[in-house]
Parts: sequence; C-alpha cells; structure tokens
Amino acid sequence: MSALPHLGISSNVYPLEAEDLAALPDYDGPEIPREVLPRDDVLLYMRPDGPDALLRGRSHVTSVLAVGDVHASVPVRIVFKPSVPKWNLLAVLVRIFRNRYRFEGTGVYHISAQAVRDLKVERAIRTLDNPQPRAGKDRAASMRRLAASLRTRGYDESKPINIQICRTGGRTDSLRQGHHRISACLACGVDRITVHFSAAGALPRGLGGNRE
Repeated sequence: MSALPHLGISSNVYPLEAEDLAALPDYDGPEIPREVLPRDDVLLYMRPDGPDALLRGRSHVTSVLAVGDVHASVPVRIVFKPSVPKWNLLAVLVRIFRNRYRFEGTGVYHISAQAVRDLKVERAIRTLDNPQPRAGKDRAASMRRLAASLRTRGYDESKPINIQICRTGGRTDSLRQGHHRISACLACGVDRITVHFSAAGALPRGLGGNRE
C-alpha cells in the first residue's frame, strides 16, 4: 500500500469572491485520498507544477453565484502540494532555505481588507504614521502617496497582496507582501482588494502540522 500524500493545509479559511473561484478549473490530477483532506465545503488546490484548481466545492460556489450578488464571498480552505520534501525540516522552518522553494499560485482573488486584518495574518500592523523603516527611503512619504492614490484611483487590482500558506513554523499562514497596503486601505475606506497565495513546505502532521 502506498504512503498517503503529504499536503500543506492553510491555517485559515479565506472569504474569497465566488466569481473568482468559479473561473478556476476543477482539479484533474492524481486522486487524493479523502482521509488526508480537511472537511471544509470548498477547497482550493495549489501546486508548483500546475494552475490553481477547485479541489472541492463547485456546486457550493455555483449556488452562491445564483443568488445574484456578484461580490458574494465563499469560505475557502487552501490545500497545496509542497515543493519542499517532507524530510527537509530546515527548508520548512528557516526562511533563507524556505525561500528557495517558494512558489506562487496562479490565481488572483478578491477579498476584504478588513477580513485580512481579522484573520491576523499580518506580522506587524503598519499605519500611515508608523510605516516599516527602511534605510535611505522616506517610508512615511510613500505611505502618504499610497493613501492619496487609494482615495483618488482606488485599489490597483493588478498588484495583489501575497499571503504565504504555512509560512510560520511550517503551519501558520502569514502575510508576505502587503502590510502597508492593508493599513492604507483600511484608513482610506477601501475594502475590496486582491490577494494571491504562495507556498513552499508544511510541517508533517506527526510533528504538529495542520490536520491532513
């Protein structure tokens, strides 16, 4: 009997717009045993060797769209195929090694900025008055320009924030890029933003990883 596949599973459930999910293909790869999958109604699958796909929940997404709210969201758990071998705990836990394996999902999804804040994936809260310092750059001025752009032109959907799945300790999701944009959006009353996801490895379940 072959070993069960090692999967990464998001620590959070993400409210993503149903219209974006409906545009995804259904997963058509090797069969994944039900016993390694979480029980959530809608599962989004990411892999380093193929497009994002719906692993479960097509009928649920369709029923939400049928109500007629074009911006209605659906709670989604993310499952991914790790690019880090299961035995390589160093690359799962240490950033400099993990970054060598990181891959980007292919989809871009609409999400609420307030929902991102509520999920507590930000590693630090950056405000218009307290941006992350960076040598040789006036980050406060950059934040003011960002806020002015948001107020006049809205959110640039071509520049999604990035959340890495199982980034912290091999099991907890955290925001990789977009801390300043989240805070600026909330300060400016802009809530509908875009997100894409990345991943690398995940702590095996036997060592405290998320349930497979």
